[in-house]
Order: sequence, then C-alpha cells, then structure tokens
Amino acid sequence: MSQALRQRCSDILRAKERREPVTMAVHGALSLLIMINVASVVMDTVEPFARNHIDWFWAIEIVCSSAFTLEYLLRIWSAPDDERFAGRFGRLRYIASPMALVDLVSILPVFLLLLTSIDLRFIRIMRLLRLLKFTRYSYGMDLLTTVLRQQIGMLGAASTALACFLIFSSGAIYLLEHQIQPETFGNLPKTLYWSIITLSTVGYGDVVPVTVGGKILAAFIALSGIVMVAVPAGILASAFSSELRRREETYRQTAAQHLQGGAHLTDAMRTRLQSHQEELGLTDEQAELIINDVREVHRGHIVDDTLFCPHCRKALRIEVSDRIHGR
Repeated sequence: MSQALRQRCSDILRAKERREPVTMAVHGALSLLIMINVASVVMDTVEPFARNHIDWFWAIEIVCSSAFTLEYLLRIWSAPDDERFAGRFGRLRYIASPMALVDLVSILPVFLLLLTSIDLRFIRIMRLLRLLKFTRYSYGMDLLTTVLRQQIGMLGAASTALACFLIFSSGAIYLLEHQIQPETFGNLPKTLYWSIITLSTVGYGDVVPVTVGGKILAAFIALSGIVMVAVPAGILASAFSSELRRREETYRQTAAQHLQGGAHLTDAMRTRLQSHQEELGLTDEQAELIINDVREVHRGHIVDDTLFCPHCRKALRIEVSDRIHGR
C-alpha cells in the first residue's frame, strides 16, 4: 500500500500523465500559489498598503510556505520511484539536484524569518526566487534550459570574447580621458562601467569622452556593441531552431511507428502520442501537422491490393506453393 501510494505521489508530482485530472489540479494549484505569493511580495514593498493589510500578507505567506514545504517533503519521499534517483542514496542525490535546491530556497525565507533576526528586505528578495519554481511547470522554460545547457560552450566563448573587448576598450578610454576627466575616467573600474553601458548601446549620456580620440573610440564601441550582442542572440536562435526540429523529428518517428501500414490511431495510441507530445513540449497544431504528414507519406506507399496483418499492421507476403498448382 505504501509503495503504491509513493508511486502515485511520484507520478503526480513529476506529471507523468499531464492530462490526468489530479495531476492537472495539483500543478495548477501550485502554479497559482506561486503567482499569488510573488504578487504579495511585490505589494508588500508598498509601505502604506503593507501596513493596512499585514494580516493578509502573513496569511498568504503561511499558506504558500506550508504548501511548498509539503511539496518539498513529498518529492523527497517519492524520489526513489524516479529512475534517475533509484538505488542507494537516491534521496540524497535528489536533494542535491538543481530543482530540489530551488524548492529548498523557496521555503527557506519563512524559516529564516521565524528563527533569525535577518533583514526583512533580504527575506523579500529571497521570496521572489520562488519564481524559479515555474521552470518545473513551463515547457518553454524547459526548452530554454535545454538549449542553454547544450550551447554552454559556445556561449562561454562568446562571453570570453565580450569580456576581453570590454577590458581592452576600458583600458583605451582610460589612457585617452583620465588626465582630462579624472573624476569620471580616473580609474579602470569607472571606465569599465562606462564601456559596459556604451557597448550595450544604452548610453546614459552622463559620462562622455571629450577628446577626439575618445569620441572616435566611443563611436567604435557603440557600433561594436550591435555585433557583440548579436553573436549570443544568433547562437541561441540557431540552437532553439535545431532543438525544435529535433523534437519534431522525434515525435515524427513515434507517430510513424504507430501509423505503420496505415493503421488507424486507437485511443491508447492517441494517449501515448499525447503524452510524448507533452514531454517534447510541442503544441497541438505541430503534433497534428506531423501526424497528417506521416499519414500522407504512408498513404503514398500503400498499394491497394496489399494485405496487412490485423495485429501488427505489417504487410503480408503471400508465397504460392508449387503443390497448389500440381507441380
């Protein structure tokens, strides 16, 4: 009984069947609590509003923190039923996983508030970290984290090049301007800040070079910022496109297996395809287009007089024996 209950708890929390009513209700309630809690944190910074509704803010914090704590404990309890955390020290490995650390951070503020005399402003900022829990419920965030993980090397190379450019440009503007404007370009940290602002094309205008060389360098840095910012953007855009194509191709292969031989989709097949679609984060329109395309491909390869096995839907090859023809 306990094993079955733990497995059921694991399936619900991991959203193994995302369209299952209980799973949808649990994840919907947790998402709603996250939004309510973050909204209360934002409004809690408005002093007059916070003073007049302090009881409401405390009630929201207690309810949300209790729900998140219960969720965290249930996830630890049911972790061994996830194949990734099965075996020895499975629960400890789950506690050290990134999403478990996010869950832990989401419940720490209320305990810090009750057990310590830490600054309330720090507690408020920590409560905003509960937004990170949305990464578990959002397919878009899942796609983003997957792409970032895949492209960490290229993004690291682009970031290194950007850092080198910032150091060189800040050193150059320091040499050109520090004697004339010692109060604004008097050291490298100040010029580095100016280079970052200029390279990002924000340019507050409060600090500007006055020498001819400084102005030319500032124009070059501003124009280079367009290129430097476009490099990581292009990497991410290409990676997003490649990952989406990979997911669509994975779904296409699964659909082709189910539709092999022109088979009609049964309810069980549709359920499996729906689950696979949700795991890949594809929309209903994308999935329907892929299924229709697979059907068209199979229809083009089907010969009218071909017989298929009623069980596996594979084409049957009929061999005529010589004995039938009296040979």
